[in-house]
Amino acid sequence: GGPLARLWATALAKKVDIGYVRATTGNSVEINLPATPNTPETKLEWKIPQWSNALERNRARVYFIAYAAASAFHFLDKAMNEVRGGRTKVFEDFTVPDEAIGCGFHEAVRGVLSHHMVIRDGKIANYHPYPPTPWNGSPTDSYGTPGPYEDAVMGMPIFEENDRDNFRGVDIMRAVRSFDPCLPCGVHMYTGKGKTLHREHSPMFGANNGGG
Repeated sequence: GGPLARLWATALAKKVDIGYVRATTGNSVEINLPATPNTPETKLEWKIPQWSNALERNRARVYFIAYAAASAFHFLDKAMNEVRGGRTKVFEDFTVPDEAIGCGFHEAVRGVLSHHMVIRDGKIANYHPYPPTPWNGSPTDSYGTPGPYEDAVMGMPIFEENDRDNFRGVDIMRAVRSFDPCLPCGVHMYTGKGKTLHREHSPMFGANNGGG
């Protein structure tokens, strides 16, 4: 998830052409920003990189600022056309069911954001949002599939020159922080000097929980 995955998928899909943003070649995303009183008209092009690494994730985050701004111009144009046409309705009336289970998925800035809700007796009995960071930070599941953070640091070169006793894991932390986790200042390196009291793995959708 996040800007790198979003730009990459947009480029490959070749389905976006809204003027301000174009992705029709299969290998890049063109971003066109109009002139402002303080800046000239600007054209940027993000190209699919050769590698997926911390540097490219950070570079994509910068390009995505321009991508979001260009898309906002498009949405503003569409919204103004609706307003000028007298179409100002922004919501639909609805009836809350007595019993229901629902979920919704949205592509947030850092990746997939999902909302889960249970309704009983016409009231919210349980609600839980699942933001991108838990998805990205999820551990290896019962099928052996690593989480995005784990996958990103497996086999990566370590350039830190500290010895084992003074190892700080700077390279690993840079890789994890390049995903822009919701807790960037809380990403630290544990070097294994403590004592494991208890270890438990409970996958959300795994064979042990009835998953197929």
